[in-house]
Amino acid sequence: MLLIRLLSGQSRARYLRIAVLALLIGMVRAASAESPKAPPAAPAIVYQTPQQAFTEAMRHSIGAPAQADLGDQATVRLDADLIVVPHDQASRLLKIWDVPVPPDLVALLLGPKGMDAPGIIRFIPAGFIDAAEALRWTQEDLLSSLSDTIEARNPVRITEQLPELEVRGWIRPPHTDAKTSQMTWAALILPKTAEPDTDGEITYYAVGFGRHGYIQVSMAASLQDAPDIWQMFGTFLSGLAFRPGDAYGDVQPADRRSPAGVSGVLGIDQLHKDRNAESFWVSDLVIPYAGGVVAVVGAVSLLIYIRHHVRRESSR
Repeated sequence: MLLIRLLSGQSRARYLRIAVLALLIGMVRAASAESPKAPPAAPAIVYQTPQQAFTEAMRHSIGAPAQADLGDQATVRLDADLIVVPHDQASRLLKIWDVPVPPDLVALLLGPKGMDAPGIIRFIPAGFIDAAEALRWTQEDLLSSLSDTIEARNPVRITEQLPELEVRGWIRPPHTDAKTSQMTWAALILPKTAEPDTDGEITYYAVGFGRHGYIQVSMAASLQDAPDIWQMFGTFLSGLAFRPGDAYGDVQPADRRSPAGVSGVLGIDQLHKDRNAESFWVSDLVIPYAGGVVAVVGAVSLLIYIRHHVRRESSR
């Protein structure tokens, strides 16, 4: 205070300003030291337009001729017009299309129609499945089993205000290639109210079996697209290969087996023999059996006639 009194008027005012400024700076520093640091600002979320998502997907895609990874289980050698869209980009595209993203999604498969007809590639870790199991059932057995499964699920669809479905037949009956351990099929499943000549939207399937599960590619399309889809799936399956140690032939006795087996692959609750078989009287067996009955009846009638004739002759 004595120093302030000794200073001149101007010097005294300047000194006071400096002192006040120093006091304010000290207070700000003290407050900063005591208060917690504010968290860093979160990065802004970038939303892609459909066109941006398509562009990014194509930039990361792998096209023929090349080899694409299918997760950590398999690879596919691409040929012709085939393109594989990796998982992250495939997931974004499915969300844009309002298509549920499977938890086991691997990639998308594009063919001649590109984004207009994508195939969904999944690896389903169901455990080992004996592909030869399908060979023990007829096409009629499998169709009857699938029909029963669809019918059993209709009550749930009714509670969800969805139309009841029915199986109209095979577009392509399940075909198992024992040499490659692969399977293809497609069924015509429609609402019960659909007209008889309706083909609707059909889901086509192709599967390659491995040691720990199977690679599945599925595509929803019309009946008119069937030839192109089977050619596309055939090219995909011919290039499909599981990694060493994960192939179908690498299975070990201690490996986990799928409890559902082939029925789970086909979406069937339980496989059974055909319950809708034709009756005896309209089957192919009716002709030989009826012929045999006629022959027996004829022989008995002839024997009775001969006996009556002999007795009549003897009485004379």
